[in-house]
Order: sequence, then C-alpha cells, then structure tokens
Amino acid sequence: MKALFTLLSILPRFIYVLIADLIVITRIYKQFEGFKITKANLTIIMPNLSPNEIELESIKSYKQTLISTRETFIAWSRSSKFINSNILVIKNNYLLSEHKEKNKGFMMVAIHSRSVDMLLSWINSQTPTTSLYKKIKFRPLDKYVRKIRENKINKVYETGILGVKKLLNALNKNEVVCMAADQVPQRGMGEYVDMFGRKSYTTTLIPRLALKTNKAAIFCSVNKANDAGFLGINLHPSSGDLYDNSKHLLSLNQSIEKLIYENVYDYSWEYKKYRRPYQGDQDPYKF
Repeated sequence: MKALFTLLSILPRFIYVLIADLIVITRIYKQFEGFKITKANLTIIMPNLSPNEIELESIKSYKQTLISTRETFIAWSRSSKFINSNILVIKNNYLLSEHKEKNKGFMMVAIHSRSVDMLLSWINSQTPTTSLYKKIKFRPLDKYVRKIRENKINKVYETGILGVKKLLNALNKNEVVCMAADQVPQRGMGEYVDMFGRKSYTTTLIPRLALKTNKAAIFCSVNKANDAGFLGINLHPSSGDLYDNSKHLLSLNQSIEKLIYENVYDYSWEYKKYRRPYQGDQDPYKF
C-alpha cells in the first residue's frame, strides 16, 4: 500500500491541478456529493452572495479539496523530513516552543483544512502526541493509516469513552494531545452553539478537558502558502473564554471560525458540519 501512495505522491502537483480543472471544465463536479455539500455549507456561511457567486466560490473551494489529496498521499508515504520540506511558513511557532519548554502538557486543537494528515505529521515531528482516531471502513487502509499516525512514538485511540479517558490521562501526565474541533460529535456528546450564524451541534469534549485540566490549548490548521504548492501552518492561542463555563462552547466555535477565515477555500467544506439540524431548522444536505 505504501508503494501506491508513494507513486501518487511523486506525481507532480500540476497533474492534480489539471485533473481538478478538467473536472470543472467538463462540469462533472456537479454530480459529486462532495461538491453539493460544499455548496450547501457555503450558502450558509455566505448568505449575502447570489446563487451564481456561491457556485463560483464552491468551485474554488472544491478544487482545493481535490488538489490537496496529493498532500494526504505525501503524509501517508514519505518521511517527516520530506513532509516538513513542503511547509514554507509556521505562523506563531513561538506558541508551540513556549508550551513545550514548560513541560506541563497542552492540547493541539485542529480543524479539517486541506490534509489533516499533513498537519498531524508536522505536529508529531515536533512532539509525541496522544490523539483520537475515527476508524476507516476499509480495514487494510485503516490499519495502514493508524500505523502511520502512531509512528512508534505516538498513541492513537479510537474515538469513544476509552479514547477520552486516554486523553485525560495523557494531560494529567503533562503530555500533548491532539483533537479535531470541528467534527460533529455523537448524540449526547455535544450542544447546539452558533457557528457562522447557524446552530451547529458542537463537541463539548475540548472545553470539558480545558476546564478539568486547565491545560493550554493551541488551535491549528494547514493552509496553502503560495501557488507553487507549499503549505503554511497556522497556530493560534485559545481565548480565555475557553476556560469560562458560561462561554467555552461559543469560544470554541469562534476559534474555529478564525482559523477558517485564514483561507476559506482551504477548509474541508465537503464535511456535513450541520448534519444534525437544530430543532426547526431544515437539513441543508437533502439534495
């Protein structure tokens, strides 16, 4: 399997750009569910745009989704040194350095922009981590990706009660944990909170861990740095409101929004963020 991903990662970036352009020119993108979901999400977050403008914005975003698959293939097959050579700039890198020096443990809170595996690989090249993992349905790929993420020094646990306990134990031992802030949690594991002006079922795990352990949180994403295909890592400190029981959930979503606005087109809008509509709201993904 590694040989396949290595081959796909060796293909020049312009090949992926060409494929994305062909998908747009031939208009077959309209048949892809990922594009339809992207369009539904951008309609929510850009309410002042006309349908034609939403279509154009959705195309721009979906093209980046297609092109960024190469970055995932790189993360799944190449060395940390090679992966990091694709990263041109790290914004606010002092945050990571400061918290590592304190040796008190902290949380790396990520969003799904471009290739989350590229981001996780970079984080794991800086410090060992404990993270949660959503099982991939195709067993051989699941086994392969999990092994890549563990890389002999990291701990990876399937999302669930046991996984949450492992995260808490790691923080109590002053270790570093990684979590995704923007995934829709299981029923009973979240609350409805505003995100881009619409109620979104939001995870309570990150705020709960922040309140319980009082550990620092660094919000992070990966974005396109230039047209040559180099990437940038964006790090942002958490707001103090994350540790306020009356404001922590809204603070979480505001931090997510801030990272997304670094480059709206890089965010993975093909994810059904609003798939559990608030009472009275329509399901935006009924096509």
